[in-house]
Amino acid sequence: MGTPVLGSLNRSYSGWRVNELVTRRFSPEHFQEILGAHLFPGASSHDVGSSFEGRPIRVISLGSGPTTVLLWSQMHGDESTATMAIADILNYFRLHSDEESAKTILSSLHLLFLPLLNPDGATRFQRRTAQGIDMNRDALSLQTPEAGILKNIQQEHKPSFGFNLHDQELSTVGTTREVTALSLLAPAFDDSKSNNEVRTRAKQLAAFLAESAGQLAPGKIARYDDTYEPRAFGDCIQRWGTSTVLIESGHTIGDPEKNAVRRMNAVCILAALHAIATGGHTATPVATYESLPFNGKGAYDIIIRNIGIRHGSGTTKADLGISYQVDTHSENPPILVDVGDLRTFVGLREIDGGGKVLPGDRVVIGKAFAWEDFFPG
Repeated sequence: MGTPVLGSLNRSYSGWRVNELVTRRFSPEHFQEILGAHLFPGASSHDVGSSFEGRPIRVISLGSGPTTVLLWSQMHGDESTATMAIADILNYFRLHSDEESAKTILSSLHLLFLPLLNPDGATRFQRRTAQGIDMNRDALSLQTPEAGILKNIQQEHKPSFGFNLHDQELSTVGTTREVTALSLLAPAFDDSKSNNEVRTRAKQLAAFLAESAGQLAPGKIARYDDTYEPRAFGDCIQRWGTSTVLIESGHTIGDPEKNAVRRMNAVCILAALHAIATGGHTATPVATYESLPFNGKGAYDIIIRNIGIRHGSGTTKADLGISYQVDTHSENPPILVDVGDLRTFVGLREIDGGGKVLPGDRVVIGKAFAWEDFFPG
């Protein structure tokens, strides 16, 4: 069952949510301005370097405890859900620092937040840095200044725990038609996916997060692909001695700005910080994490059901699967990614085509598909 702290945080969330952050696309400058207005007075904020194009990258530090926790977000410029949640978390400490749960965290932990690691990408709302590099594949080469900053912070502070915060592509929970709201991973540090003390601690924390998130969104929590990637920061930071959990923000139907998933991030991360501070994260069996189904591929942004496709003198009955995302990248116009019987798939939005017949030369898999030309309104 969820902890009392989780329930309390979830009930009070609307009181500490940063309402000035409305959409997932915002400039780094706007974010820093908002953050400055909601920062806990006991926190410090200072630049730790600059992006390739010279935009400042800041670390926010708070808490006086002996256990250091590092949280980083928006390595990919178009993955901002957890960045917004970090703003909420910092605002929670500003408003509730006199409450027992906040006192426990701040007296036991030293928190380091890197909430916007790729400001150049965020400015363009694109995955990669201004150099065209995926910085989450730059942990070894360090050709991007942004990657160097993250490694330097980890090496300098040697945090005990790390939260690697991302947005993931539209996915389903295993083979179900449930859209994944959050997925979790305690990354491997070698090809054999070995366990050592560091990764076992990460699995314990992931298990706590799985149980907590499962209370907020039952049946909508999955496990992220655990293939070892030696160039990725999660895998490397795990190998460098920080017990690291990847949290991937997924989706919920009817919520394009991911408000529900943002809330889950903020509430679950705060509950996890409290659990680290008290040692409560060790009480959840690791099996709670390891038994999570992996992300599945059973969802599209839009499914248009019950249409016809004209082929010469004949008509083929079909459904259309349409994606506005490739990985987490935004595509506009969207891409037609599947045609046929899609009854086992779920769409974030589903439209009844009413038997309308479309010309076959306009229905091409892998190509841009302006579906609103056929189904306006």
